[in-house]
Amino acid sequence: MAFQLQHILTMVSSFVFHLAIFKWLAAPLMKKLSPDFKILTHSKQVLITNSVMALVHGVIVGGTSAYIFMYPGKVLPSVFWYDSSLVRHLICIYLGYTVADTLALTTHSPLFDRMMVVHHFLGVFGGLAGCVDPILPYFNNLVLLVEVSNPFVNMRTILHALGQKSSRLYKLNGVVMLVAFFACRIATIPLWFQLSPHMATGQLYTARLSLLITIFFCVPVASAFNIYWFGKMCKGAYRVLYRG
Repeated sequence: MAFQLQHILTMVSSFVFHLAIFKWLAAPLMKKLSPDFKILTHSKQVLITNSVMALVHGVIVGGTSAYIFMYPGKVLPSVFWYDSSLVRHLICIYLGYTVADTLALTTHSPLFDRMMVVHHFLGVFGGLAGCVDPILPYFNNLVLLVEVSNPFVNMRTILHALGQKSSRLYKLNGVVMLVAFFACRIATIPLWFQLSPHMATGQLYTARLSLLITIFFCVPVASAFNIYWFGKMCKGAYRVLYRG
């Protein structure tokens, strides 16, 4: 089962929506919320507007993914074939955002990060592979669950750029970010072993090659990135909380 028109429209709408936030909506909003935004350098303003876009995306996709994870219905690890419309459209929203963010990263030098570009490439490849066929919706949602931590990650970036590094809000957000990052990106890694029954029966290997590449290559690489970033976060949290 290939993409349907509704999935393509969701992707395009997501791309336009997130790009609009970055290009036209985030800056006016930040000027109203924080007078300090107006006096920041252009590089910091671009960083903040990009973080606002990512924060909105994290709330939408991460929140919905967490809801599906807690109230799965038929979106279970034991289910191989199941067309979860919500999961597939959520992937399309993620794809639209990821393309928009990749465009922002590659056209604005203050944002450029090779690791993030690679991360986004893996995300687009894996998202397309996971959405083409209604296969393994639980594990597709598990990929999206990592977005739960993004609102806090991006709030940290915004507060830091606004000079709020010593504020109580910055420290509190840092603690919540660390907990959320561990819960949705690190603690969920062992859940991928629930694929074992599908491997044992051989059913997994009936999936498209692109999906197998995603499962056996993209997901481990993304998990390695998350472990690396979590280590850096732990070091940063230690410095902020115990060294002033």
